[in-house]
Amino acid sequence: MTHPIRKAAIHTFKRENGDGNGREWIAQFYPYKTYPVIFSSKTEQGVIDAAEDMRTEAIEKSEAECIRRQEAKEKAAQKRKAKETT
Repeated sequence: MTHPIRKAAIHTFKRENGDGNGREWIAQFYPYKTYPVIFSSKTEQGVIDAAEDMRTEAIEKSEAECIRRQEAKEKAAQKRKAKETT
C-alpha cells in the first residue's frame, strides 16, 4: 500500500509583496483540497524542502502502519493454523 501523497505535485508560488517577515515563497501539494498545508520560506528551494520533508514523514508513518497491520494479519493466521492442528 502506498501513500497517495507520493504522486502529489508540489506547486510553488513567488509572493509579489511578501509578508513583511521575509517569506517570499509559498508552496502547496496539489490537489489543494486534499492537502491544505501551505509552506513558506525565503527561497523556493526552502519551500520545496519543507514539503518534501512532510511527504517523507507522511509516507514513513503510513507504511509503518501498513507493515504493522500486515504483521498482525500474519500473526492471526498463524494462530488460526495452530488452533486447527491441535
